[in-house]
Amino acid sequence: MKMSWEELGSYELESFQVFFPASLEIQEELLKAGFKVPYDKEKGIATPIPVVVAFKTARKLRKDKLLKSRKIKENGNFAEISPEKALLRVLINEKGFLKLEFKVETYHLEDLGFVRVPPRIWSTWASFSLSTNIFENISEKLEGFVNERPKGMYFASKSNGKEIEVYSYKGRKAKNLGIPVFGYNLSLESFELVKEYLNEKAEQNRVNNEVLPYLKLGLKKRKETKAGLKVGIVWREGKAERITLRLSTTYPKIKIAGLYGELEGKSRGELSKEKEHFVIVHSNDFYWALLNTKNAFGF
Repeated sequence: MKMSWEELGSYELESFQVFFPASLEIQEELLKAGFKVPYDKEKGIATPIPVVVAFKTARKLRKDKLLKSRKIKENGNFAEISPEKALLRVLINEKGFLKLEFKVETYHLEDLGFVRVPPRIWSTWASFSLSTNIFENISEKLEGFVNERPKGMYFASKSNGKEIEVYSYKGRKAKNLGIPVFGYNLSLESFELVKEYLNEKAEQNRVNNEVLPYLKLGLKKRKETKAGLKVGIVWREGKAERITLRLSTTYPKIKIAGLYGELEGKSRGELSKEKEHFVIVHSNDFYWALLNTKNAFGF
């Protein structure tokens, strides 16, 4: 029997970021189609997999990091990106599972560029944030669906000198994961700008663009995927600034044949044609993870 979902609320995101370059599955799919991912040294062709980004506040980005955007204003070596819009819909079903559904209205595509640690070995590869102003609203809506505090709910923190992030995890071995994730799907091909980008790159890479509709560029949880959601709060200058949700996967590991030899990294899931963006957790875990981080400092 198909589960029915009831909407609890819709909230505007402060940020939406999915690091699709962290997926060896998507890289292999594009390589098989003939794309030179991420770059071909000999031919001088660069085809980076886009990071999909939406920030509620305007920001500046180096022009060489911007792959595609609808509206920008150029300022020297920088592109000024207008405020963008992404929403989080929170839905619940009769078994108490929570579906965090993401709707992205305006966004841009970024090139991750050179990083010291290759993204394929990261744990976290998708990040979403919300204003702390919605904390009471979302907590109250969940109260009627939750029971006692789960055993083994802990919190950890990290700091970059300016901000402190405190997040919850469930189970002593789940520090890199957070709370259990029972399903997810994040789709690169559902974005119109990505279709335009790949059409342009197909010509440059001499790939027949008739193959593009057949590519699977979404990622969904496989049964064996070890996935979690870090539920946290970021503190800046002694104040709670935003709620963070970070999707992580740590297992299994996979190998692909890259342009310059074999690549190994953490699996991000199974390739999918599904175009929805969602993460499924249990309402009890999510509620207590939120309260756990709140109680770390109190606000």
